[in-house]
Amino acid sequence: MSIIKGAILSVGLAFSFILVGCQNNGSSETTNDDSETRLSSGNQDSTLPIEDTEYGRGAQSDGVDTNAKEEPTRIISDDANSIIIYFSRSGNTQNLARMIYNEIGGDMLELTVTNPYPSDYSQAVERADEERDNQEYPEIDTDIPDLSQYDTVYLGYQTWSMTLSNPMISFLMDHGSNFSGKTIYPFSTNAGYGEGDTIERIEEFAPDASVATSFSIQDEDLLDNQEQVTSWLNEN
Repeated sequence: MSIIKGAILSVGLAFSFILVGCQNNGSSETTNDDSETRLSSGNQDSTLPIEDTEYGRGAQSDGVDTNAKEEPTRIISDDANSIIIYFSRSGNTQNLARMIYNEIGGDMLELTVTNPYPSDYSQAVERADEERDNQEYPEIDTDIPDLSQYDTVYLGYQTWSMTLSNPMISFLMDHGSNFSGKTIYPFSTNAGYGEGDTIERIEEFAPDASVATSFSIQDEDLLDNQEQVTSWLNEN
């Protein structure tokens, strides 16, 4: 994943992995010291831009998981009943998250890690493999809001080594229990190997949530297939 927000792919082999992979509106907004955009309503008229990214195995990132040129996306309102939560290394998953947001609005939270992944793909793969082998997942440094107001969570991630990307595993290990009684709609980007066991892992970390039909797409196909995203949202 590359230039402005996301995550990509890797390999489907045992020790390598798929590293895939706010605005003017009618409500008032203020920004606090944590660069949070707080809206008086969860229904925004604004849209988020879709960026050019790199695809597939070998994709570079900006070295700070899409946040080199802007603050991590954080749109939190007082009355939204749905939230999009995602991690993106090189921008593809972020683009998918934005496509969803532009269709349904609601709240939106980009997860970041204390130590961002390297821009170099091979170095990022090496680190991710080591984290996974040692079961030492990256620390999430995002301030997680109170999730109790949300009935629906759209959860965005990448397929790495045919499973959840490490930052999403870390997030769910810490917060999966907070999804009790909620409906989770998983969405993900991949490098052509599909979503692997990601749904089973989400069900493992959030056993008291209802996991609905997922949406997964190969990163290089995303920008030409907004209609697939729209269709998935309409069906659910």
